[in-house]
Amino acid sequence: MAFTPLQYDSGKLVTINATSGETYAKGDALTFVSGYAALATAGQGADVTHIAMQDKVAASGDIDLLAIAVQGVRFEADCDAAWSVVDVGTYADIATKATLNPDASADDLFFIEKGVGVAETGTKVQGYFVHGAPNS
Repeated sequence: MAFTPLQYDSGKLVTINATSGETYAKGDALTFVSGYAALATAGQGADVTHIAMQDKVAASGDIDLLAIAVQGVRFEADCDAAWSVVDVGTYADIATKATLNPDASADDLFFIEKGVGVAETGTKVQGYFVHGAPNS
């Protein structure tokens, strides 16, 4: 799974309205666009607010999607490349709806607290999503 919650806080699982015409996979990062949850993309510049907690194909019309609100939840996240020791303690960007780019810091959406596995070969990190501009 792309973004795996490491702990669940009571009340974090919710049903949200999602964009039709999309295929959602458990673990996909979500943002809000025009009032609906949508798949996060690189360079979008929008906060990741939820992670999809079910697989669902939205053919047409509004759909209800089970998701977890990200605030206060730690995640294990897949990266698009190996993480490095210097990535720990820094902010990363979304690479795709399912991965982080540990080397990019334009949008600063995810704080890397810990690498999983061996540096320079491991492709998973642990941390949490941040909201707003963390460095301002």
